Amino acid sequence: MPARDPPRSATPRFAIVAGAPDYPRLPELHALVADVYATSDTMSETFAERYPDAAALAGELAALRRLPGALFLVAEAAGQPCGYLSVKPRKASRLRHTADLQMGIASTQRRRGVGQRLLADALGRLAAGGIVEIVYLMVRADHEAAIALYAAAGFERLATLQRDTRIGERYFDGVLMRRFVDVPAPSAGR
Repeated sequence: MPARDPPRSATPRFAIVAGAPDYPRLPELHALVADVYATSDTMSETFAERYPDAAALAGELAALRRLPGALFLVAEAAGQPCGYLSVKPRKASRLRHTADLQMGIASTQRRRGVGQRLLADALGRLAAGGIVEIVYLMVRADHEAAIALYAAAGFERLATLQRDTRIGERYFDGVLMRRFVDVPAPSAGR
């Protein structure tokens, strides 16, 4: 009989809140991002490069706040951050209708619906905002769970970028995905 993964406890209830430079649990959010980077080698930059301290994270939240259509959402379980999602619109005038998405889920909360909820909430907010029309993301080709999650949310695979990311001496392909905000995600029954 094949070995099975141990059963996970019930999915915790969580809320989706807007992240801002004055987010009251900024040190915990910074620790969450550190956990995501420490437990996943699929990021193209290191944690130290991206967020050397909580002030760097607060600076990014402040910069996002100034961009029309930008989002930074935090999933909280029991009042603590357990996932985040950012949508950063492009600055060029002819590309302002497009944005880049990044998401991370705490290592203890993966495969519990947090990412699905963050994506659904973000796409709903983007549609209501009427500024961002197209969302792009990059994911490593070997990160099958993430690709499946994004595909289920309506993202389509546009291209595979061969040898896009190098970690040490190994090269990994990247997958470019896109979703039009005003197009509904496919339903599970189709």
